Amino acid sequence: MGHKLILAGAGAVSLAGVSLILMGMTGIIGGGGDEPPEPSPMTQRTAPTLNLPKNLRLAHVAAPMTAAQPYAVYIPSIGVAAPLMELGLDAGGAIQNPPFSPSNLAGWYRYGPVPGQRGAAVITGHLDTKSGPAVFEYLRNVKRGAQIQVLRADRSVAVFVVDKVEHTPKSTFPTRKVYGKLSYPGLRVITCGGSFDPAAHSYRENTIVYAHLAAPVYLKS
Repeated sequence: MGHKLILAGAGAVSLAGVSLILMGMTGIIGGGGDEPPEPSPMTQRTAPTLNLPKNLRLAHVAAPMTAAQPYAVYIPSIGVAAPLMELGLDAGGAIQNPPFSPSNLAGWYRYGPVPGQRGAAVITGHLDTKSGPAVFEYLRNVKRGAQIQVLRADRSVAVFVVDKVEHTPKSTFPTRKVYGKLSYPGLRVITCGGSFDPAAHSYRENTIVYAHLAAPVYLKS
């Protein structure tokens, strides 16, 4: 999973196998000069069962939620129920990738907004591994209007609705559109896509899902 994008500046950044060359774009990604963190330990292969109200009322755009650690991501239309780990920056200033094992694991970029807060929260995960499918194998099949649900530490669920799905060559990755500032709570879910380039050991495209917060749900204890 890798692509390169050259903008006007300096500093290498990598995102879940997506490599970016950014010029003066630190504010878009966040983190600045923070020390690179280590990934959160994560050994879970499954996410907790999530039972939401059947007649959930969805707003056009819901008000921002307070910050709370995201624990798991669910995309019911494609059967995703995956634990989330934190992704920070590595020693080279690149965004860490989720590990390949367990394969049902996604990552949340900790220096961006928490899912549910105002701004563009980012979740990434692998399309596949050498041994088989990974968490976002079917992300390309997500449709506009589908739900993406993020379980958080305060027993709240940030329910997002998909606005669009984009398939873009890695050479023209839309950095500003993905990481740029938003006036509302948004979410971007990213994985690899397109055909595989054996010479580069990488897929040629990225699949990017754009969504907005439509409802906060607070689960009973």
